[in-house]
Amino acid sequence: MFDLLKNKLSGFVNSLSSALKTKKETPEEKEVVKETVPKDEKIVKTSFTTAIKAAILPEVTIKEADVKNVLEEFELQLLTADVALSVIQTLISDLKGRLVGRNVKSRELNSFVSEALRNAIADTIAQHPFDIIEFVKSKPRPVKILFVGPNGAGKTTTIAKFAHFLKKSGFSSVLAASDTFRAAAIEQSAEHAQRVGIPVIKHQYGSDPAAVAFDAIKYAEAHNIDVVLIDSAGRQETNRNLIEELRKVSRVANPDLKIFVGEGIVGNAAVSQVAQFNEAIKLDGVILTKVDCDAKGGVVISIAKATGIPILYLGIGQGYDDFIPFDPSFVLSKIFS
Repeated sequence: MFDLLKNKLSGFVNSLSSALKTKKETPEEKEVVKETVPKDEKIVKTSFTTAIKAAILPEVTIKEADVKNVLEEFELQLLTADVALSVIQTLISDLKGRLVGRNVKSRELNSFVSEALRNAIADTIAQHPFDIIEFVKSKPRPVKILFVGPNGAGKTTTIAKFAHFLKKSGFSSVLAASDTFRAAAIEQSAEHAQRVGIPVIKHQYGSDPAAVAFDAIKYAEAHNIDVVLIDSAGRQETNRNLIEELRKVSRVANPDLKIFVGEGIVGNAAVSQVAQFNEAIKLDGVILTKVDCDAKGGVVISIAKATGIPILYLGIGQGYDDFIPFDPSFVLSKIFS
Protein backbone atom coordinates (compact mmCIF):
# COMPACT_ATOMS: atom_id res chain seq x y z
CA MET A 1 0.00 0.00 0.00
CA PHE A 2 1.37 3.44 -1.03
CA ASP A 3 4.69 1.87 -2.06
CA LEU A 4 5.48 4.43 -4.76
CA LEU A 5 4.82 7.41 -2.50
CA LYS A 6 6.84 5.76 0.27
CA ASN A 7 9.80 5.32 -2.09
CA LYS A 8 9.59 8.91 -3.33
CA LEU A 9 9.61 10.28 0.22
CA SER A 10 12.50 8.07 1.26
CA GLY A 11 14.47 9.08 -1.83
CA PHE A 12 13.86 12.75 -1.07
CA VAL A 13 15.18 12.40 2.49
CA ASN A 14 18.32 10.65 1.29
CA SER A 15 18.94 13.09 -1.58
CA LEU A 16 18.50 16.20 0.52
CA SER A 17 20.56 14.86 3.43
CA SER A 18 23.38 13.94 1.04
CA ALA A 19 23.27 17.36 -0.61
CA LEU A 20 23.40 19.17 2.73
CA LYS A 21 26.24 17.05 4.06
CA THR A 22 28.45 18.03 1.14
CA LYS A 23 27.36 21.62 0.60
CA LYS A 24 30.07 23.42 2.62
CA GLU A 25 33.12 21.48 1.58
CA THR A 26 35.84 24.15 1.24
CA PRO A 27 39.24 23.70 -0.41
CA GLU A 28 40.81 23.39 3.03
CA GLU A 29 38.31 20.68 3.98
CA LYS A 30 38.95 18.84 0.74
CA GLU A 31 42.64 18.88 1.57
CA VAL A 32 41.96 17.33 4.97
CA VAL A 33 40.01 14.54 3.28
CA LYS A 34 42.81 14.04 0.77
CA GLU A 35 45.38 13.78 3.54
CA THR A 36 43.23 11.42 5.58
CA VAL A 37 42.61 9.00 2.72
CA PRO A 38 45.62 7.06 1.37
CA LYS A 39 46.78 8.46 -1.98
CA ASP A 40 46.71 5.07 -3.64
CA GLU A 41 43.06 4.47 -2.68
CA LYS A 42 41.08 5.45 -5.78
CA ILE A 43 37.56 4.79 -4.43
CA VAL A 44 36.45 5.94 -0.98
CA LYS A 45 33.32 4.46 0.56
CA THR A 46 30.54 7.03 0.96
CA SER A 47 29.99 6.21 4.62
CA PHE A 48 33.68 6.74 5.40
CA THR A 49 33.83 10.06 3.56
CA THR A 50 30.61 11.23 5.22
CA ALA A 51 31.99 10.36 8.63
CA ILE A 52 35.04 12.54 7.98
CA LYS A 53 32.87 15.44 6.79
CA ALA A 54 30.60 15.10 9.79
CA ALA A 55 33.63 15.49 12.03
CA ILE A 56 34.78 18.55 10.10
CA LEU A 57 31.28 20.07 9.87
CA PRO A 58 29.54 19.36 13.16
CA GLU A 59 26.65 21.66 12.22
CA VAL A 60 24.99 22.74 8.98
CA THR A 61 22.91 25.88 8.41
CA ILE A 62 20.34 25.10 5.73
CA LYS A 63 19.96 27.82 3.10
CA GLU A 64 17.34 28.07 0.36
CA ALA A 65 19.95 27.58 -2.36
CA ASP A 66 20.97 24.32 -0.69
CA VAL A 67 17.52 22.75 -1.05
CA LYS A 68 16.29 24.35 -4.27
CA ASN A 69 17.36 21.66 -6.75
CA VAL A 70 16.34 18.75 -4.55
CA LEU A 71 12.90 20.26 -3.87
CA GLU A 72 12.33 20.85 -7.59
CA GLU A 73 13.15 17.22 -8.33
CA PHE A 74 10.94 16.12 -5.44
CA GLU A 75 8.04 18.12 -6.90
CA LEU A 76 8.25 16.14 -10.13
CA GLN A 77 8.44 12.87 -8.22
CA LEU A 78 5.30 13.67 -6.25
CA LEU A 79 3.41 14.25 -9.49
CA THR A 80 4.21 10.66 -10.53
CA ALA A 81 2.82 9.47 -7.18
CA ASP A 82 -0.60 11.05 -7.98
CA VAL A 83 -0.30 13.98 -5.60
CA ALA A 84 -2.33 16.93 -6.91
CA LEU A 85 -0.26 19.87 -8.17
CA SER A 86 -1.90 22.40 -5.84
CA VAL A 87 -1.17 20.13 -2.88
CA ILE A 88 2.43 19.62 -4.01
CA GLN A 89 2.99 23.37 -4.14
CA THR A 90 1.61 23.80 -0.63
CA LEU A 91 3.63 20.86 0.65
CA ILE A 92 6.88 22.11 -0.91
CA SER A 93 6.34 25.60 0.50
CA ASP A 94 5.63 24.17 3.95
CA LEU A 95 8.65 21.90 3.80
CA LYS A 96 10.91 24.72 2.71
CA GLY A 97 9.74 26.75 5.72
CA ARG A 98 10.62 23.87 8.03
CA LEU A 99 14.13 23.48 6.59
CA VAL A 100 15.56 26.83 5.51
CA GLY A 101 17.42 28.73 8.22
CA ARG A 102 17.67 25.78 10.58
CA ASN A 103 20.98 24.79 12.17
CA VAL A 104 21.29 21.01 12.24
CA LYS A 105 24.05 18.72 13.42
CA SER A 106 25.49 16.80 10.49
CA ARG A 107 24.93 13.42 12.10
CA GLU A 108 21.24 14.29 12.61
CA LEU A 109 20.48 15.48 9.07
CA ASN A 110 18.64 12.37 7.95
CA SER A 111 16.38 12.23 10.98
CA PHE A 112 15.78 16.01 10.86
CA VAL A 113 14.76 15.99 7.18
CA SER A 114 12.61 12.90 7.67
CA GLU A 115 10.82 14.44 10.63
CA ALA A 116 10.26 17.73 8.76
CA LEU A 117 8.76 15.81 5.83
CA ARG A 118 6.55 13.70 8.08
CA ASN A 119 5.24 16.79 9.89
CA ALA A 120 4.59 18.61 6.60
CA ILE A 121 2.52 15.70 5.29
CA ALA A 122 0.77 15.32 8.66
CA ASP A 123 -0.35 18.95 8.42
CA THR A 124 -1.44 18.41 4.81
CA ILE A 125 -3.75 15.50 5.64
CA ALA A 126 -4.91 16.80 9.02
CA GLN A 127 -8.67 17.27 9.33
CA HIS A 128 -11.31 17.36 12.00
CA PRO A 129 -12.13 13.79 13.04
CA PHE A 130 -15.55 12.54 11.98
CA ASP A 131 -17.50 10.18 14.24
CA ILE A 132 -20.57 8.76 12.49
CA ILE A 133 -21.88 7.40 15.78
CA GLU A 134 -21.89 10.82 17.41
CA PHE A 135 -23.30 12.31 14.22
CA VAL A 136 -26.25 9.89 14.19
CA LYS A 137 -26.89 10.49 17.88
CA SER A 138 -27.04 14.24 17.30
CA LYS A 139 -29.66 14.14 14.51
CA PRO A 140 -33.44 13.54 14.48
CA ARG A 141 -34.41 10.08 13.23
CA PRO A 142 -34.12 8.86 10.60
CA VAL A 143 -30.72 10.15 9.61
CA LYS A 144 -30.53 10.19 5.81
CA ILE A 145 -27.26 9.54 3.97
CA LEU A 146 -26.95 9.80 0.19
CA PHE A 147 -24.07 8.00 -1.55
CA VAL A 148 -22.89 9.22 -4.96
CA GLY A 149 -19.99 8.56 -7.29
CA PRO A 150 -18.84 7.20 -10.64
CA ASN A 151 -19.51 3.76 -12.09
CA GLY A 152 -17.43 0.89 -10.78
CA ALA A 153 -16.14 2.56 -7.63
CA GLY A 154 -17.76 0.02 -5.30
CA LYS A 155 -20.54 2.27 -4.03
CA THR A 156 -23.13 -0.42 -3.26
CA THR A 157 -20.57 -2.63 -1.51
CA THR A 158 -19.39 0.39 0.47
CA ILE A 159 -22.97 1.10 1.58
CA ALA A 160 -23.21 -2.47 2.85
CA LYS A 161 -19.96 -1.99 4.77
CA PHE A 162 -21.37 1.22 6.18
CA ALA A 163 -24.55 -0.58 7.28
CA HIS A 164 -22.47 -3.32 8.89
CA PHE A 165 -20.41 -0.68 10.71
CA LEU A 166 -23.59 0.96 12.02
CA LYS A 167 -25.10 -2.35 13.07
CA LYS A 168 -22.03 -3.26 15.12
CA SER A 169 -22.45 0.08 16.89
CA GLY A 170 -26.10 -0.62 17.73
CA PHE A 171 -27.87 1.38 15.01
CA SER A 172 -30.49 0.08 12.60
CA SER A 173 -30.59 1.06 8.94
CA VAL A 174 -32.54 0.54 5.74
CA LEU A 175 -31.11 0.52 2.22
CA ALA A 176 -32.83 2.50 -0.54
CA ALA A 177 -32.02 0.79 -3.84
CA SER A 178 -32.21 4.02 -5.83
CA ASP A 179 -29.93 2.80 -8.59
CA THR A 180 -32.77 1.89 -10.95
CA PHE A 181 -30.59 2.26 -14.03
CA ARG A 182 -27.68 -0.22 -13.91
CA ALA A 183 -28.47 -3.83 -14.78
CA ALA A 184 -28.51 -6.09 -11.69
CA ALA A 185 -28.00 -3.11 -9.36
CA ILE A 186 -31.24 -3.77 -7.44
CA GLU A 187 -30.39 -7.46 -7.04
CA GLN A 188 -26.92 -6.51 -5.82
CA SER A 189 -28.40 -4.14 -3.23
CA ALA A 190 -30.86 -6.79 -2.07
CA GLU A 191 -28.09 -9.40 -1.75
CA HIS A 192 -25.88 -7.11 0.32
CA ALA A 193 -28.83 -6.08 2.49
CA GLN A 194 -29.62 -9.71 3.21
CA ARG A 195 -26.02 -10.49 4.10
CA VAL A 196 -25.71 -7.66 6.60
CA GLY A 197 -29.23 -8.16 7.91
CA ILE A 198 -31.03 -4.95 7.01
CA PRO A 199 -34.23 -4.29 5.00
CA VAL A 200 -34.10 -2.94 1.47
CA ILE A 201 -36.66 -0.75 -0.32
CA LYS A 202 -36.77 -1.25 -4.07
CA HIS A 203 -38.88 -0.46 -7.12
CA GLN A 204 -38.74 -1.68 -10.71
CA TYR A 205 -35.91 -0.81 -13.08
CA GLY A 206 -36.51 2.50 -14.80
CA SER A 207 -38.57 3.90 -11.92
CA ASP A 208 -37.88 7.26 -10.32
CA PRO A 209 -34.83 7.02 -7.99
CA ALA A 210 -36.17 9.88 -5.88
CA ALA A 211 -39.39 7.92 -5.28
CA VAL A 212 -37.40 4.96 -3.98
CA ALA A 213 -35.53 7.22 -1.57
CA PHE A 214 -38.80 8.80 -0.44
CA ASP A 215 -40.38 5.40 0.25
CA ALA A 216 -37.31 4.26 2.20
CA ILE A 217 -37.52 7.35 4.40
CA LYS A 218 -41.21 6.73 5.08
CA TYR A 219 -40.43 3.09 5.88
CA ALA A 220 -37.76 4.18 8.35
CA GLU A 221 -40.16 6.60 10.02
CA ALA A 222 -42.85 3.93 10.34
CA HIS A 223 -40.46 1.29 11.72
CA ASN A 224 -38.34 3.53 13.95
CA ILE A 225 -35.15 2.87 11.96
CA ASP A 226 -32.15 5.03 12.74
CA VAL A 227 -30.49 5.55 9.35
CA VAL A 228 -31.57 5.53 5.69
CA LEU A 229 -28.74 4.63 3.31
CA ILE A 230 -29.57 5.86 -0.20
CA ASP A 231 -27.78 4.26 -3.13
CA SER A 232 -27.69 6.07 -6.47
CA ALA A 233 -26.82 5.22 -10.06
CA GLY A 234 -23.15 5.45 -10.87
CA ARG A 235 -22.59 8.38 -13.15
CA GLN A 236 -19.75 10.39 -14.55
CA GLU A 237 -19.54 13.93 -13.29
CA THR A 238 -19.72 15.16 -16.91
CA ASN A 239 -23.14 13.59 -17.62
CA ARG A 240 -25.41 16.57 -17.04
CA ASN A 241 -28.72 14.64 -17.34
CA LEU A 242 -27.74 12.14 -14.68
CA ILE A 243 -26.39 14.93 -12.48
CA GLU A 244 -29.77 16.67 -12.70
CA GLU A 245 -31.44 13.41 -11.66
CA LEU A 246 -29.06 13.22 -8.71
CA ARG A 247 -29.99 16.76 -7.71
CA LYS A 248 -33.64 15.70 -7.69
CA VAL A 249 -32.89 12.75 -5.38
CA SER A 250 -31.04 15.14 -3.09
CA ARG A 251 -33.94 17.62 -3.04
CA VAL A 252 -36.53 14.93 -2.29
CA ALA A 253 -34.50 13.05 0.33
CA ASN A 254 -32.94 16.15 1.91
CA PRO A 255 -30.02 14.04 3.21
CA ASP A 256 -28.12 14.86 6.38
CA LEU A 257 -24.92 13.62 4.73
CA LYS A 258 -23.92 13.46 1.08
CA ILE A 259 -20.94 11.19 0.60
CA PHE A 260 -18.85 10.67 -2.51
CA VAL A 261 -17.55 7.12 -3.01
CA GLY A 262 -14.52 6.85 -5.30
CA GLU A 263 -11.57 4.60 -6.00
CA GLY A 264 -8.22 5.44 -4.50
CA ILE A 265 -6.51 3.81 -7.47
CA VAL A 266 -7.74 6.34 -10.07
CA GLY A 267 -5.28 8.96 -8.86
CA ASN A 268 -5.89 12.63 -9.55
CA ALA A 269 -9.09 11.81 -11.44
CA ALA A 270 -10.65 11.28 -8.00
CA VAL A 271 -9.80 14.86 -7.02
CA SER A 272 -11.52 16.15 -10.15
CA GLN A 273 -14.55 13.91 -9.58
CA VAL A 274 -14.97 15.09 -5.98
CA ALA A 275 -14.79 18.71 -7.09
CA GLN A 276 -17.43 18.21 -9.81
CA PHE A 277 -19.87 16.30 -7.61
CA ASN A 278 -19.37 18.86 -4.88
CA GLU A 279 -20.30 21.61 -7.31
CA ALA A 280 -23.49 19.70 -8.17
CA ILE A 281 -24.82 18.75 -4.71
CA LYS A 282 -22.39 20.08 -2.04
CA LEU A 283 -20.71 17.01 -0.60
CA ASP A 284 -20.06 16.46 3.09
CA GLY A 285 -17.42 13.77 2.86
CA VAL A 286 -15.52 11.20 0.84
CA ILE A 287 -15.04 7.45 1.13
CA LEU A 288 -12.09 6.05 -0.82
CA THR A 289 -12.32 2.41 -1.87
CA LYS A 290 -9.62 -0.07 -2.91
CA VAL A 291 -6.99 1.76 -0.90
CA ASP A 292 -5.33 -1.61 -0.26
CA CYS A 293 -4.66 -1.81 -4.01
CA ASP A 294 -3.26 1.72 -4.31
CA ALA A 295 0.49 1.49 -4.90
CA LYS A 296 0.90 5.24 -5.43
CA GLY A 297 -1.01 6.73 -2.49
CA GLY A 298 -0.92 10.36 -3.55
CA VAL A 299 -4.68 10.77 -3.84
CA VAL A 300 -5.13 10.07 -0.11
CA ILE A 301 -3.02 13.10 0.78
CA SER A 302 -4.57 15.23 -1.97
CA ILE A 303 -8.35 15.11 -1.70
CA ALA A 304 -9.10 16.99 1.50
CA LYS A 305 -6.47 19.67 0.84
CA ALA A 306 -7.33 20.10 -2.84
CA THR A 307 -11.13 20.04 -2.52
CA GLY A 308 -11.89 21.02 1.07
CA ILE A 309 -13.99 17.84 1.44
CA PRO A 310 -12.81 15.55 4.26
CA ILE A 311 -12.12 11.84 3.82
CA LEU A 312 -14.41 9.98 6.22
CA TYR A 313 -13.60 6.30 5.62
CA LEU A 314 -11.25 4.04 3.71
CA GLY A 315 -12.09 0.71 2.09
CA ILE A 316 -9.11 -1.59 2.61
CA GLY A 317 -10.40 -4.98 1.39
CA GLN A 318 -13.35 -7.04 0.21
CA GLY A 319 -14.88 -8.02 3.56
CA TYR A 320 -17.56 -6.03 5.37
CA ASP A 321 -15.10 -5.36 8.19
CA ASP A 322 -12.49 -3.98 5.78
CA PHE A 323 -13.76 -0.49 6.37
CA ILE A 324 -12.04 1.96 8.69
CA PRO A 325 -12.51 5.60 9.72
CA PHE A 326 -9.94 7.85 8.09
CA ASP A 327 -7.05 8.36 10.47
CA PRO A 328 -4.05 10.49 9.47
CA SER A 329 -1.80 8.41 11.72
CA PHE A 330 -2.76 5.29 9.73
CA VAL A 331 -1.71 6.95 6.46
CA LEU A 332 1.53 8.24 7.99
CA SER A 333 2.36 4.79 9.33
CA LYS A 334 1.96 3.31 5.85
CA ILE A 335 4.14 5.80 4.00
CA PHE A 336 6.84 6.17 6.68
CA SER A 337 7.09 2.53 7.77
